Amino acid sequence: MNKLWHLPFAFRISFAILASTFWLAQPLAAQPDSDGFTSIFNGKDLSGWIYGKSADAKEGKGYQVEYGVLYCTPDDGGNLFTEKEYADFILRFDFRLSPNANNGIAIRAPLDANPAYAGMEIQVLDDSGPLHQDLRPAQYHGSIYDVVPAKRGHLNPVGEWNQEEITARGRHIAVKLNGAVIVDANLDQIKDADVLKRHPGLANTKGHIGFLGHGERVEFRNIRVKEL
Repeated sequence: MNKLWHLPFAFRISFAILASTFWLAQPLAAQPDSDGFTSIFNGKDLSGWIYGKSADAKEGKGYQVEYGVLYCTPDDGGNLFTEKEYADFILRFDFRLSPNANNGIAIRAPLDANPAYAGMEIQVLDDSGPLHQDLRPAQYHGSIYDVVPAKRGHLNPVGEWNQEEITARGRHIAVKLNGAVIVDANLDQIKDADVLKRHPGLANTKGHIGFLGHGERVEFRNIRVKEL
């Protein structure tokens, strides 16, 4: 018999209340959904995320959280990374742009160097913005920055939410925007010596996932990943 039952009834009740309070207070680890995706942003704070080196960091508050949304502003930003490293994965998230917005998604990136080169950056950009009409093809939204151009024309109007999925499986990198595949790249097919020299991160097999703020407000929500 459980020795607890030999104690006075009032004590047993008090003990049960304390025990239940303790367990309810413990943070619950995110559990995979029915498709195997796990949330990596709790909608409340930056638990599980860390700042890395950024030449674009400003003296603001950095990335902030409000009403389940992760966002940066023209006065904030920098590079915000997952504490955990990921190798092969599918990343899903929603994002909303402001006019001329510019951000990026780091994949397989280190913490201490420019992720667009030492890792890979999937561009996040208001393609319709007047400041972005004379860019190189591989600088528009969804592109592997300065390496592989994305198909254009699939962004929702500025101010509306978009859904994006990034798949990194070995040497295959794919980007799907609002249901359309806009990048389907085999990194082994990149042979240009100058590109390979500028982007050693193309050879990375794992690294951090991150958000790369470059000015203007960008919002993210429903950030989840499935490791492959």
